[in-house]
Amino acid sequence: MYWSCGNTKRIEIGDVFFLMRLGVEPKGIIGCGYISSRPYALPHWDEEKANEGKTALRTDLLFKSLSDEPIISLPYLQEKYPEYTWTPQSSGMPIPDEIAGELFAQIQSDNKFSFQPSIKKEIELYAEGKQKSVTHNTYDRSPAARQACIEHYGYSCCVCGFNFESAYGKLGSKYIEVHHLKQVADIGLEYLIHPIDDLRPVCANCHRMLHKARPPISIEELKLQRKNT
Repeated sequence: MYWSCGNTKRIEIGDVFFLMRLGVEPKGIIGCGYISSRPYALPHWDEEKANEGKTALRTDLLFKSLSDEPIISLPYLQEKYPEYTWTPQSSGMPIPDEIAGELFAQIQSDNKFSFQPSIKKEIELYAEGKQKSVTHNTYDRSPAARQACIEHYGYSCCVCGFNFESAYGKLGSKYIEVHHLKQVADIGLEYLIHPIDDLRPVCANCHRMLHKARPPISIEELKLQRKNT
């Protein structure tokens, strides 16, 4: 999933994060894992500010442990590390490396929350597809994965070659849709998506044609159908 990182831009892929619960009791660290994207802007989490066109920074998170109850309680943190302020007023607050390393190792070695450390290649994949319930089922999409796909393949449709900027000028500049070769809705679970292997840029017409069947028609099959018409 992604999470607000406040105004912090000095975040790198592979950095460790901790999720703190401070609004209600019991308070403390309830999750940890790795950052899987650089900070990027999305519509502001505050609806009023979002309606004004304002944005806020987010980062993608690859959770390794997550709990309903604190894994490490706030009183424990305040007693063991009294020099650090554990109740900040905003997200994205840095923790000294020495403290972060000790806490991460403590959670990693806990039998209830133990996990193997992720290698950098795994962290660089973009976590996507965790089902969530609103008024109906929707699926998280990773803007970072979408952008990485476009940076690799460009803004032309990989089926028909259509380019919005060539057809519409400035209005169509840097516009293209992105097709998932693995359908998130069919998987129904969180999975790691690689933007080069699992995504392709397509125009709106070809995107619709790909989804005319279920499972969707493959890119290669649609190309053949275009040649045969």
